[in-house]
Amino acid sequence: MRLVVFGATGGTGERLVEQALQAGHTVTAVARRLEAIALRHARLTVRRGDVANADDVEAAIAGHDAVVSALGAGSSRAPTTICRDGVSHMLAAMERCGVRRISCVSALGLGDGALQSWPLRMFMRHVLQPLLSHPFDDLRAMEARLRQSSLEWTIVRPPRLTNGRRLGRYRYAIDTPLARATTISRADLADYMLAHLDDRATVGALVEVAY
Repeated sequence: MRLVVFGATGGTGERLVEQALQAGHTVTAVARRLEAIALRHARLTVRRGDVANADDVEAAIAGHDAVVSALGAGSSRAPTTICRDGVSHMLAAMERCGVRRISCVSALGLGDGALQSWPLRMFMRHVLQPLLSHPFDDLRAMEARLRQSSLEWTIVRPPRLTNGRRLGRYRYAIDTPLARATTISRADLADYMLAHLDDRATVGALVEVAY
């Protein structure tokens, strides 16, 4: 499959690129600075682009089979629209280029339905959500744009991400809360996203994934 990865310089994005190449995919990794991606591979193209620029996004998407987005605000808690605007540009470009499939990273912290522990619910509602209100608002807007699209989208909501190794073992739930979801490694989040790109059950669905 010919994949284009946005957010390729982040922790999850780097692992998406690496694992996609290991799985035999042809990959285009999009970055504002080419030097930010040190990996070199015969099936890897590193393309300069800014997700805030619609022309850059369309040029990157043309000729691919699927889009994978690991966009995020990083550690910033400031107001942002990077996910909303970036994914909006992706969806518009996909329509024009005839690309149907897109999978996007969001955050399990947007909701607390799966947290059965009262202390965890209180922490999520009164500490984490207010602390990350701006990035979460951006992710909510991104999810809303995806839900409005007629393309084959999947929203993937992980809990707290770690830098642990890839185990290939995790739980996931499609359009239903995942109980006791607390952590997952970025490597296993990437593993899930790539392994389920062809899973029709995840098309037009919200997936929670965790250990």
